[in-house]
Amino acid sequence: MHPKYVLITGTSSGIGAATVKLLADSGYTVFAGVRNEKALQAWQQNNHPQIIPLQLDVTHTTAIDEAYQKVAKTVGNNGLYALINNAGNCIGVPTELFDEEAAKHLMETHFWGMAKLCKAFIPLLRKYVQASESAARIINVGSAGSISSFPFIQFYNAAKFAILGFTESIRFELAPQNIHCSAILPGAVKTEIWNRAEESIKNSLQQLSHEGAHLYRDNIVSALQLSNKLENKGVSPEAAALVYKKVLESPKPRLKYFIGADSKLMHWMVRYLPDALRHSIINTQLKFKKTL
Repeated sequence: MHPKYVLITGTSSGIGAATVKLLADSGYTVFAGVRNEKALQAWQQNNHPQIIPLQLDVTHTTAIDEAYQKVAKTVGNNGLYALINNAGNCIGVPTELFDEEAAKHLMETHFWGMAKLCKAFIPLLRKYVQASESAARIINVGSAGSISSFPFIQFYNAAKFAILGFTESIRFELAPQNIHCSAILPGAVKTEIWNRAEESIKNSLQQLSHEGAHLYRDNIVSALQLSNKLENKGVSPEAAALVYKKVLESPKPRLKYFIGADSKLMHWMVRYLPDALRHSIINTQLKFKKTL
């Protein structure tokens, strides 16, 4: 059987870490991409024979180039079976208060990092196709926020919408080369990213002026309460990882895969309900107050 190497970014915690462990235990050789030295050391101490820790900050082109060289040397003529673009972060802030550098970094992490990784690793995926005479895979991780937005995380939503559009485009482009492209769209998953988003929003609350507090505070708190409620009902990273594995092993993977009841419900609402009705339902859940 042709060896299957998989590169996953954003594996220091959450779904990324759970997917690395699941795939490695299932016989894949997995490059576990992480941004910082501490996370790299954690994977090195894991000592799993099928896991290859890889320091990879997706916001730096040099780091991507260095990772490519390491992966290419390891896989050799076997090529790379799959690239899973999973790295992500989140900020929450009223649009009047957003920090441009923080917003750009989010877009670099979610979208441009993903795009640059695809650009770099498509030749290795093609090498796998040629060597194995079977399909390679690209999986880009979006969100339920790829199809329907949530207040105060506008840049996260913008990035996730962009990921889905990018993935659908390259799905057409790379199908003739036998490289399947899919987007995974999780809903609420019990991961650290939402804790970081909550911390960001709470920091935003502290920056509000007297007028800003009147305009935004109560509604930010309402959005946080709904977000926490959804997260408490969210699926585990391990359950989400099973979907990643399903996409890798499907002979004819679809464009979109939804994780969690909330993501599937949102897909149904976007597909079948008028926007005005969908927004009315979301507003009812948010319980926003009039501020003017």
